[in-house]
Amino acid sequence: MKQTELQKESRSDVRTAPKEPRRYSVMILNDDFTTFEFVIEVMMIVFGKTQQQAEEIAEETHIRQKALVGRYPLDIAKSKVAKATRMARSEGFPLKFDIQPE
Repeated sequence: MKQTELQKESRSDVRTAPKEPRRYSVMILNDDFTTFEFVIEVMMIVFGKTQQQAEEIAEETHIRQKALVGRYPLDIAKSKVAKATRMARSEGFPLKFDIQPE
């Protein structure tokens, strides 16, 4: 095989690794009605946080009016926010989230 044929063949065999999907920050927003305990429950059930992580997020939300919950691909971020919002509404809480691109 000629050198040019080898070069053409090797170029077509090179595959680029798929790009990681863009990440989005999920922020929890403070309100005056959702209980601290409920926020902790949502963080653990929906977002998979430990008790300590959930408490830290709840505390930061209370102090700073919002807190970072996590960074996810858009479809996962939307799914988790929808589930958390459904949980909150079923308990009568106005809990809200914001999804922001990184």
